[in-house]
Amino acid sequence: MHNPRILIFFLLPGLLISCAPPKNGDTTLNTYGLQLVDSVRINYLGSLMLKDYDPESDHYLAFNEQEGEVFLIDRTGEIVRQFTLQKDGPDAINGFGLNPSFCGGNICIFADKIFTLDREGKVLNRTSIPYPHYWLVIGGHNAAFSLAEKLIYSKPESAEEGWDPQSAYRKMLEGGPMMEVLDTISGEYYPTMYFPETNAFEQELFYGYPTPLIINQGSHWFLSVSNAMEFHVYTEKEQRLVFQRTVRIPARNTYPDQPVPLEQMDTFFEKNGMIYRSPKIHRFLSLKDHFIAFYSKGVSPETKASYNISIPEERMKLMDQFPLEFAVFDSDFENRSVDISVPKSMVFFSALVDKEDYIVALKDQEYAGVEEDFHTLYKFKLVSRE
Repeated sequence: MHNPRILIFFLLPGLLISCAPPKNGDTTLNTYGLQLVDSVRINYLGSLMLKDYDPESDHYLAFNEQEGEVFLIDRTGEIVRQFTLQKDGPDAINGFGLNPSFCGGNICIFADKIFTLDREGKVLNRTSIPYPHYWLVIGGHNAAFSLAEKLIYSKPESAEEGWDPQSAYRKMLEGGPMMEVLDTISGEYYPTMYFPETNAFEQELFYGYPTPLIINQGSHWFLSVSNAMEFHVYTEKEQRLVFQRTVRIPARNTYPDQPVPLEQMDTFFEKNGMIYRSPKIHRFLSLKDHFIAFYSKGVSPETKASYNISIPEERMKLMDQFPLEFAVFDSDFENRSVDISVPKSMVFFSALVDKEDYIVALKDQEYAGVEEDFHTLYKFKLVSRE
């Protein structure tokens, strides 16, 4: 199979993957692990990535970006809906890094417009951003959601005065909005989710393209950007996202990429060894009593320098050196444990939480060294080992 990320369901014995005891003499933190409790088979051959979960229908939303295929999958692994996005004609939906999400009772896709589809794939609405715009960063994290009767989406940069990435980056660090709310009936729109003050970045320095990760779970919204081991918590209030607090991840042995002067932002990759893999948070998961952040910590300059990244095989070996770990917080965002190794059998980049509080993730077939003609969806539970 070309892409190793698909869903398959069959019962497996419980498997516990846990972390080592806290280092540096810190015995106040509990240790946690992920216990594999179930798996389900999905009979689909092509590439697949989890995108969203709807607790009301108990359906997973999955996507094959290469083929433009959208799937609704139930808890048994059965594909209950499947449709293909049109590439031509009035209902064509094209773009890079499409990121379908549940949007009320429908599905939203942020492409050149925000498309609202029913669960059969019929295009119900096309909503244009009401001004010329461009993206400082574009990719699979750009998404649209429902907020009451309005749409809320990752805010692009206004292009009314031209394309200016330095100005856009500076505005973000000065507290610029990360999202925008649009009333599709009146056409009114307004910014929200303002970037908070942080000690992670200095003004007039460039720390790499921010690649914001924005996740909504219930009334909470979470924001993080690359090269910072912290995330920001927002809550919904009067159809706006209001900043609550910044939570730092006390990970050990992190290696941030080195910033460059903002006016020299084009030199950032060269200064950092021509590979961009800075510390960043990849996924947030909100459980009933805990909160999990999956992250990578970068590698030392010495490790980077020991690989010739102009050779594809060497570059891949270096990429494998980047530790992938997670931290556990309680429901008040107090840290309980850090630097827990992520099970390599799971594709945690698209992991979700179901209504039974299980962590659901696709099997990583590439790591397993197999090419099955189906996908496996693993179910884990977070366990504490005090």
